[in-house]
Formats: sequence, structure tokens, C-alpha cells
Amino acid sequence: MADVSSDPSAHDSARPRVLVTGFGPFPGVAENPSGWLAERVAATAPPTDCMLYRAVLPTEWTAVASRAAYFHQAIRPRLMIHFGVQTQATEIQLECKAHNVTEQRPDAAGAHPGRPDVISGGGDMLETWLPVDALVARLQAEKFPASVSQSCGRYVCNDLYFRSLHWAEQNGSDALFVHVPQTHVLSLHTLLQAAEMILQEALQAVQLQSKFEAGPLDTLPPTDTP
Repeated sequence: MADVSSDPSAHDSARPRVLVTGFGPFPGVAENPSGWLAERVAATAPPTDCMLYRAVLPTEWTAVASRAAYFHQAIRPRLMIHFGVQTQATEIQLECKAHNVTEQRPDAAGAHPGRPDVISGGGDMLETWLPVDALVARLQAEKFPASVSQSCGRYVCNDLYFRSLHWAEQNGSDALFVHVPQTHVLSLHTLLQAAEMILQEALQAVQLQSKFEAGPLDTLPPTDTP
């Protein structure tokens, strides 16, 4: 998907805007499940309490920088959920932080970042305000293998996450990066179920946070799911 697409029924500007992204292939990963997840998440039962936008990004340093800036300004999302694949992962990893460092590693186009940091002067590290511990606990309660990760790596995934956290910090927004394993570890069906749950739970957390004008949340509100 070259450009961002939205829920065709989303016309109410009062509802929070949510951006969900995934990545295309890159060296060593011919089929990236994160792109499929971004296209499919909430497709069967789109949430009615938000305006949902989806995009699949090329795994390229320059494209991520330009498209992240465009999406942030054009959509001004209240919540951003980014999916990526971790080739060595054995479970779903919710990333709690991103670092302002780039790995001099070629992207899908064979290009290197050409810079040591993501955003010059942007600080060393940024952390999500979303309650990742509680989100992981919810996933585990539904038998999804999941954990909190302290490092999003230094590749294009981290580059995107740092940009979104930086924008979120300045604009009263929230962002989360989710690394998923390859499909021989967890099936597409399982990954999609988990992705839809992450979307719903993160949206609930953002709405509660906005309601009480609080800082970082430590817990999530109860759900009707037994």
C-alpha cells in the first residue's frame, strides 16, 4: 500500500485518529507479516470510536523519515501503533522505548541511513506513555505469548518509533511499537487476533488517559471479556 488509507466510514472529526502501520520486505525477510497486519487489523470489526488509518511503509530509511513526517502532520493521530517483524522473536514484543541511534545497515533499497542519530538534538531515548506491562498482561491472559521489550533495535523500526514518540511528546499523542515473530512461529490468524486486541486495549487506555488528563498509565480499565 503506497499511501495511507482510512476507514471509509470515518468522517467524525470528534473521534480520535489512530494510525496503524506495518512494513514491507527487507533483506532476509521476503514476506513481512507486519504489513499484512496493518492492512487487516480491525478489517472484520473496525472500532467505531475512532478514525482508523492504515499504511504499509517501505523498509527504507529515507521513506520512513519522509512518510512519518507526512502522516504526523496530515493525520495528526492521537494514537500510533506500528507493527514490525523481529526475525529472532519467539513471542509478541511490545516495545517500551526507542533510542536516538541508527545502525549503519542497508535497507530494502540497499541504502544506509547516512547519519548517526534519528533526530539531531532529539535526546538519547524516548519512552511510550502507554501501559505496556498491563497490555502484555492482557495478551498473556488470552494465551498470546507476549513480553515487554526494552530495545527496539537500531534499524528502521526503531527509526520510525523514535520519530513517532518524538512527535507524540510534542503534540499530546501516544505511540507504541509492536514486534511480531515470523509466521512459522505464530500463525497469521494468531497475530491478527493479537493485533486487534492491542489496538482495542491501547485505544481504551488513550481514551481513559484523555478523560482524566493523566500522565502515564499503570493499569488498564476492566473489559467485559471474561
